Amino acid sequence: MRFARTERGESVNAIHERPDPAGAQRSRSQPDRGVEDAAPRDDAASLRAVLRAVWRRSGVIVGIVLLCLILSVLVLFQLTPLYTATALLTLDPRRESVVDIEAVISGLSPDASVINTELDILTSGRLVGKLVDAQGLTRDPEFNAALRPADPLVRLIDPRTYMAPEWLTALGIPQAEEVPLSEEERRDREREAVIGAVTDALTVSNPTISYTIRISFETEDARKSARLANGLAELYLTDQLEAKFEATERATQWLSTRISDLRDRVREAEQAVQRYRQAHQIVQASETATVSEQQLGEVNTQLIEAETELAAVEARYNQVRDLAGRGSYAALGAVLDSALIQRLREQEAQVRRRQAEVLSRYGERHPEVAEVGAELRDIRSKIGEEVNRIVSGVANEVTVARSRVAALQVRLEALKATSAEVESARVDLRELEREAESSRVLLETFLSRFKETTSQEDLQQADARIISQAKVSNDPSYPKKKLILSIAFVLAVMLALGIAVLLELLDHGYRTLDHVQREIRLTGLGMVPRLSRRKLRGRSPVEYVLSSPASAYAEALRSVYNTLTYGQVPAPKAIAVTSSLPGEGKTTFTLSLARLLARAGNQRVLFVEADLRRNAVWRALASKKDHPLSLEDYLLGTAPTWRDCVHTDAASNLDMIVTSGRTENVQALLQSGRMEVLSREAREHYDLILFDTPPVLAVSDAVLLSKHADTTVLLVRWESTARAGVRSTISMLRKAEVPVGGVVMTQVDLRKHAKYGYGDYASYYGRYGQYYTS
Repeated sequence: MRFARTERGESVNAIHERPDPAGAQRSRSQPDRGVEDAAPRDDAASLRAVLRAVWRRSGVIVGIVLLCLILSVLVLFQLTPLYTATALLTLDPRRESVVDIEAVISGLSPDASVINTELDILTSGRLVGKLVDAQGLTRDPEFNAALRPADPLVRLIDPRTYMAPEWLTALGIPQAEEVPLSEEERRDREREAVIGAVTDALTVSNPTISYTIRISFETEDARKSARLANGLAELYLTDQLEAKFEATERATQWLSTRISDLRDRVREAEQAVQRYRQAHQIVQASETATVSEQQLGEVNTQLIEAETELAAVEARYNQVRDLAGRGSYAALGAVLDSALIQRLREQEAQVRRRQAEVLSRYGERHPEVAEVGAELRDIRSKIGEEVNRIVSGVANEVTVARSRVAALQVRLEALKATSAEVESARVDLRELEREAESSRVLLETFLSRFKETTSQEDLQQADARIISQAKVSNDPSYPKKKLILSIAFVLAVMLALGIAVLLELLDHGYRTLDHVQREIRLTGLGMVPRLSRRKLRGRSPVEYVLSSPASAYAEALRSVYNTLTYGQVPAPKAIAVTSSLPGEGKTTFTLSLARLLARAGNQRVLFVEADLRRNAVWRALASKKDHPLSLEDYLLGTAPTWRDCVHTDAASNLDMIVTSGRTENVQALLQSGRMEVLSREAREHYDLILFDTPPVLAVSDAVLLSKHADTTVLLVRWESTARAGVRSTISMLRKAEVPVGGVVMTQVDLRKHAKYGYGDYASYYGRYGQYYTS
């Protein structure tokens, strides 16, 4: 990169990048001098590109942001300030109950569904309607739109206020049809509208994991907001108590009716039980048994006792009968128990002792022995009679016992039959008794609940309480100026960035040689600055380059030429300069370069104005002399030789062939043999020939002229030439196999270029601008 000193404030020098020696030593037979594939750009390079794009559009971004902020401020000043007041309630999960009344009217369960239900109650039209009536809000213009004057802007926007009904019908705009309403209907509609407006101003919320409820009102008056918030909180608590009182009253009335019905049912059930007992003769002897059951038990007990006695009597009888048959009556217990037999036995014993004495004393034949024997027989006869009588008595006892058992069995069977009938009847009786008992229990339950309900009527309390009254706030809650301005700033920045991105996407020009090289694969030869009017001071660039040969502009031209010819052996002698479109500084660049190189004196330079459709060079030099013979004169044969058309610039010692711009058949002349002679002979007399050719996309003359040049230089106007146009130009030149030596970027505003921060020399203009001299 080369530098020359210049005055402070002069436009920045051009920038060029030297190609690598390997690329510079390519054969001139190749169609153009391309660049190697660019290495992939890393993320840092992409980020720098984005930042440069943002910085490049910083003016647009700042302007849009400022405009949006100004509009936001204006809108904020037009908004009516609103004030918010908040009352804080809490749902109290702690319940105080003197009696168990929860089954009648229970307290609130503080779960999410119940809290959400209470929030709905607070915003319900019924409760808000009570607030509207209590606060007289139907007379408040803030909530009653009918009391507010019509907005002129709304009337202006609404076409129904100034258009005829026929026009409204034709446009399909519905017309407001006024339906006649009674005074009561009008008041009802007005009240409903006010309720809706108050509901819109109301905000009810519940913080997460909390029993508290926030009641907030946002109105134009801070005192009104506090009054409405506190009023709604009080109405909510009152409404809870009224709901409980109403529920308790309804429960009491229902219980009274129900108790009366239950009493009748209990009475009827008990009467049915009694009638059934009488009809089936079911007499209750005790709490657990009837008379028949008791009699059956007693008879059964007597029968068991009689059978036991019968068995004992029969056993004794059998024993007596058996002993009597063997004559062993003395062992009978009944005999032993008889007092008479005992006396007779004693007499028998005495008689037998006396008999023994008589026998021992008198012998068997003694009359006293016979008398004693007769007495003994008489006693024994009495004993036998008494034993027989006792045995007969035992037999009689057996007969009596048997008769008693039989009688008891008959009676038991009769009682069993009666008991079965009674038991069958008791099945239905028990069902009647269960019905009566259930009715009695239900009646007692309802009587207990009735007592609890009547005793709880005077002990009801709300399930919520106010823990913080709404306070009057002096700071408006709307509009939130800081927040709105912050959001407006963020949105403005986003909008500005979006527009900047859109502008970048719509931007069709080139700003750096690196961009050109990546896109069209050609070597960037350099950047030529645009000269400001202050610097030119009424001069043209072709005059300025001679008066300031050490300026940045002149150094840029030298850099382009040096880059083009660097490393090429032999150096190109004929160079064609072209562009995609007119107005890219092609003629100015070529003539300035030619005059600068000719002024140096180390080369013989010929400038050929090959654009036969214009005669810009002679006008650019501002020569007062008559127009010399032109290139057209030579090609048409008016001038014998091309040397007759050569004009020498006295200021730079540059030989020039200019045009008159009055030729019609241009392409035929450029393809003529005289043009071939001019090109061939000029190479022999000059060290460098510069052809100023027409734009490629305008006409095809440049393609025809390129065969007379060793290389072609394409000019691209900085930030102006469309990329599509440059690509089309390169495509045309490559199809015609025109050797393109590189691209030069012209009319570069290097102050902007430095501001965009591309990282090349232009970015350091402010620091190194004093290096150049005029």
